[in-house]
Amino acid sequence: MKSKLTFSKFSTILLSAIVMGTSCQKSAVSGTSSSNSSANTQKLDATNNVSDAAASDDENFDMVMGYGSYADVSNNASNAVANSLSNAIVQTGRIITYSPSKDVYPHTKIIDYGAGWTDAGVTRSGKVVIIFYAPKAEVEGKFTYTTYDNYYVNGVLHQGSVQVNKVQNGTGQTVYLSIAHKTLSNANGDVKDYNATSKRTLIDFQGGIQNAYQIDQQITGNETSDGVESNHFKAYTDDANPIIKRIDYKYRVQGALVSQIHLLNSSPNNLNEYLDYGNGALDNIATLSINGGDAETVLLPMQFWPLRL
Repeated sequence: MKSKLTFSKFSTILLSAIVMGTSCQKSAVSGTSSSNSSANTQKLDATNNVSDAAASDDENFDMVMGYGSYADVSNNASNAVANSLSNAIVQTGRIITYSPSKDVYPHTKIIDYGAGWTDAGVTRSGKVVIIFYAPKAEVEGKFTYTTYDNYYVNGVLHQGSVQVNKVQNGTGQTVYLSIAHKTLSNANGDVKDYNATSKRTLIDFQGGIQNAYQIDQQITGNETSDGVESNHFKAYTDDANPIIKRIDYKYRVQGALVSQIHLLNSSPNNLNEYLDYGNGALDNIATLSINGGDAETVLLPMQFWPLRL
């Protein structure tokens, strides 16, 4: 049987730094499998597609900002310094270059994973190319533009582009606006395609100073196999429960994502989902309710269908 691009073999590896989290006081993962394993697999794949798209958007922003494992200083590498940036910054398993230099705009940052680099279970190859602009000199505050050059994550090809603009809102807060279109495909002909628009506002959180982003997000996407659609979805932030991601932590820690998913062959074939990341605790526990049912605790990324549908 042809394998599917499930979140467990796809986003866990691709986006392990972006898995969402909630309160550590929630109970352990629980759930009951339906007798229809095929339908359960489709529900799981479709549900995880939404988290996958949201996490991919987070990953690109971390690459742009140099957060976490995407920082210039990693392992034994030296920090980038002006006038020496034409030389590669060699890190274990990857090379980061700036051209012509980091203090010239526009300039290009290339993260080159070569023929393959495995780190924490993630095997990457190819290049991520990010062009940086001086936002005050650009129309609408254009800040970065990201593309992918033969870029694979565990055998999944990533294509598309992401533009980020940097502006200030009416209260003087720094805001990053992003528009993304990405296509992810494997050799079996499975394709995930999505578009996302996001607004990230730099905020003070849990007593810190400008240490987190409030994320307002809208995503649409679909999954096809050999050209035949298996599901499509749209998702958006709950305005009454905005998503929060701390700069110093790799997971989302608060807020909720509302999703509407249509499945081609499943019962029910319409899933209205509410994924709640919690109240600020640093973990990867969330609650998920579907079609008005009780919220059940899940670990993200989900490995099995947890709800009684």
